[in-house]
This record gives sequence, C-alpha cells and structure tokens, in this order.
Amino acid sequence: MKILILSGCLFVFNCIFCQTPVSVRKTDRLLEALICLQTTEKSFYDLGQFPCQRGRYRRAEDNTIFFSSLIALTLKGIQEHIKPELTLRVDSICNYVIRNYENYQNKSGLKTYNFWKTNPPVFFPNSILLSHCSAFHVPDDADCTSIIYLTDTSLTQHAAWLQTKFTEHANQSKLQIKNAFRAYRNFKAYSTWFGKKMPIEFDICVQANVLYFIYKNGLPLTVQDKDCLALIREQIRSGDYLKYAYYLSPSYKKKAIVLYHLSRLLEKNTIPLLEDCRETVKTDIEKELSKSTFYMDSIILSTALTRMGGHPPVSIKTNPSDPSLENYVFFRANLFSSYARPSLRFISKMNLFERKFYCKAYCLALLAEYEAVCSQKK
Repeated sequence: MKILILSGCLFVFNCIFCQTPVSVRKTDRLLEALICLQTTEKSFYDLGQFPCQRGRYRRAEDNTIFFSSLIALTLKGIQEHIKPELTLRVDSICNYVIRNYENYQNKSGLKTYNFWKTNPPVFFPNSILLSHCSAFHVPDDADCTSIIYLTDTSLTQHAAWLQTKFTEHANQSKLQIKNAFRAYRNFKAYSTWFGKKMPIEFDICVQANVLYFIYKNGLPLTVQDKDCLALIREQIRSGDYLKYAYYLSPSYKKKAIVLYHLSRLLEKNTIPLLEDCRETVKTDIEKELSKSTFYMDSIILSTALTRMGGHPPVSIKTNPSDPSLENYVFFRANLFSSYARPSLRFISKMNLFERKFYCKAYCLALLAEYEAVCSQKK
C-alpha cells in the first residue's frame, strides 16, 4: 500500500512540476512543422530555403530570398522568449537560410541584396512573360538588404557603410519623389530601391525595417534617419498610415501589416521623435484587432499589441494545418507602384498591377512568434 501511495505521489508531482509548459510544446510543434518545409536538397530551391508562390490567378513557384530571410528575422526575434532547448532548432533553421544570401548579393560585389538571384540575374522566375522582360528586372532593395543584415552577424562590420548607401538613395539626395502626397514630398526619407534609374518610392513598412536596422546597430542618426522618422510621425498623426495603407505601403498594403512593422520598430527602441505616437499606434492596433476577421491578421495584430505593452483580449489557437496559412498574402510586388501619381492612387487600391506572394512557412514562423511573445502575457 505504501508503494502504491508513493507511486501516486510521484505521478502527481511529475504532472504538476515536470511537464513541459504548453507554450513550449506549441512553439516546438510549430518549429517542427517549419523544419519540414525547409529545403533539404538542391532543386529549384537551394538547400535551406523555404518555398513560396507568386501569382494573381495561377501560382508559380518563386525562390526569392525575401521570405526565408524574414523567417530568420522572426525566429531570431523570439529567442529571448523561448526555452534553451528550442534555441538550437532556431539556430539550425537560420544558419541554413543565411548560407543562401551570397546568391542574392549585388552582382558587382557590393554588400546590398536583391529580391531575386543576381548571378546570373533571375527575376519573376517561372513566368512565361515577365521573366523575359528587362523592364521588370528590379534593382537591389532596402527591404531585403536590411532584413539580411539583421539576420547575418558577419555583415555587422558593414553597417555604417550600408547606412551611407541608404542615404545616397534617399529622397532629394539625387532624385525627388513624384508619387507621394504633396505634404510628404520634401522629407529626405529613405527609398525602397538602390537603383540609379529607379524612381524614389516611399513605403512605411520598408522604412520601419531600415530604421530597425539603424537602431539595432546603434548607428548615429543622420539627417535622412531623422527625416524618415519625421515622415512616419506625420503619417501616424494624420491617420494617413492606415487610411491610405494601400498607397503608403505599396509592397504590403494592409493595415494589420503596417501596424505589425511599426510595433517591431517601437518595441525596444527609445525614439524621441515617435514617443507621442506610441499610444496612437497601440490604440489603432486594438481597434483593428477588435474587428479583424482574418486568422493571420489576428495573429500578427495580437503579437503587435503585446509588443506595445497591451493584452490581446482573446487567446488564439495556433494550428499549423490551418488552410488559411496557404492563402495569406503578406507581401505584394507592385509592377508600377513607383510611377503611380497620387491622383491615380485608386489604381493601387484596385490591385491591377500587382503579384501576390504566398509562403506557408513564414506564416508558421509568425504563429511561433505569437506563441513565444504572447505566452509571456497569458
């Protein structure tokens, strides 16, 4: 009888004190699902890349580095929130991704990066028409480059050089932006593109990523950094950043995604120019979350709200098999966004000249981020 009682006590003790926390089990399950999607042998995708698709009506496989690098950025961002036993999984996933960066480096050897492979150049892969039209061959961009720098520590030594590079391609450094609202045209803010002949284009999400890179590396703020912050401040205070999200962020378009990017920038950085915007952003996240009807929008808004010190009202069940993960559009390639004048912004809203991108693996990374970040507040 004593043995039975002792065995029962040990069983109860193990159930209460030795079980793996639910949030750890969920994060581990999501990382397992993510690993299953990572390429293990060279094909159309290189070893370590994550598949994604592109298209409006029919989807084509696309081996952009954008989503793979975003997955690395997202996972590196949750390492402080997860148990040590999961960090090895994260490191393994990210290290395989980072090995592919050289295939997307500037074709002349500069430390900037392209959305697609550069040597030889490949653009709109698997497209019968667009892949053969040089007009759609995009230059290196600030978004991919800043994300890659944020995930590859070997590039830290080039951070100051990259800041200068951003400055050289900012508005009014060489060219003047033409497709922004008149009130925003004189800000010396960062452009999405590095190309010499490419028109200046503002995207609030891209600028948030660039500024995140600047603060992450502790670089002294330039005139362009300050103007970029001032531009974001004006867009938030005026409400334009959500009212015209489709136009002020031509590559992302959605309110939820704009708020998600801003929350990442604001979470840990003390930014005097944006301090009076924090409460506005937090309140707007709460409003968008309260009326969100899309699963992945609710996930990233909950993560954004937690970053801003808030508490999501509802706990969302994360399911790696949810069918909506296959159809969530986080990023869009807008073929003529750099040329669309404000008077023609209705064209941007109609999505006539865009290609949607889909990546289930990135959605899994966002779910893992939600579990890791939001579990701290549950």
